Amino acid sequence: MLLQTSKPLTWIGGIRQFFHEVGLEMKKVSWPSKTEVINTTMIVVMALFFFSFFLFGADIALTYFIKMLEAGARRIFG
Repeated sequence: MLLQTSKPLTWIGGIRQFFHEVGLEMKKVSWPSKTEVINTTMIVVMALFFFSFFLFGADIALTYFIKMLEAGARRIFG
């Protein structure tokens, strides 16, 4: 049994087929509702602020700790 293959597409035909398939796949996508987008955006913004403040605090605390170590080392080693 011989399989029949379609003839190779030209580059314009290939581009046309690509965009046609993209359109078909985009129709299958389950898009989030406006409420879902707003809620997830708010979660991301809150997480951003939380981690910003956390890292800022950790940076300040570690800077203070390192300066204390340096001062102690200066007292010990001159």
